[in-house]
Amino acid sequence: ATDLVIPLPKRPGIDKQQHAWYGHPLEEARLWVNQACMSPCPPTKHGFQPFRMASATANCAKMIEYALFDGYDHVVQMQMGPNTGDARNFTDFEQLFDAWVKQMEWIMDILVRSSNLGRMKDHEFFGRPFLSAISERSVESGIDVVSPEGERGNAWVTFFTWVENPDSLAAVKKLVYDEKKYTMGQLVEALKANWEGY
Repeated sequence: ATDLVIPLPKRPGIDKQQHAWYGHPLEEARLWVNQACMSPCPPTKHGFQPFRMASATANCAKMIEYALFDGYDHVVQMQMGPNTGDARNFTDFEQLFDAWVKQMEWIMDILVRSSNLGRMKDHEFFGRPFLSAISERSVESGIDVVSPEGERGNAWVTFFTWVENPDSLAAVKKLVYDEKKYTMGQLVEALKANWEGY
């Protein structure tokens, strides 16, 4: 049913590599289904993902925001991302794109590290007795279902608000750099004012 709500098409080459990386035997990997929204895992004793990590999601709209504002976050009013330069001084789209890539790498690094730490420590603080009671793997081993011991699973992370990035990058490329309808300075000032007066 998830494939009807959130399409996750089967991609033979990519899927095979991904499942091999997690150590799923080929006969199990071929059975994969979406688990926990968008996490491809085999529905098997050692392949399933027992629960969704709350820390495994990122507000990716921050990537383009940080690229435009040198890593500064106007919501929390502090430097968050790496310094990638004042966008008003970028002379071509490639400079903006490079800044965006650096911000994306920084956000992904934090997301993956916090998600992995959560996966490794969760069972020490917040065991899942009900999930453990209905998990064949846990019943057989006596280990909490969220313990990474014995799990192959999938340490999936999700980019929420992802579409804002290509949309924003395409709009800036077209209107600022290609058509030169606006300057980067005008865009930055309009964003700072939350478009009020523009």
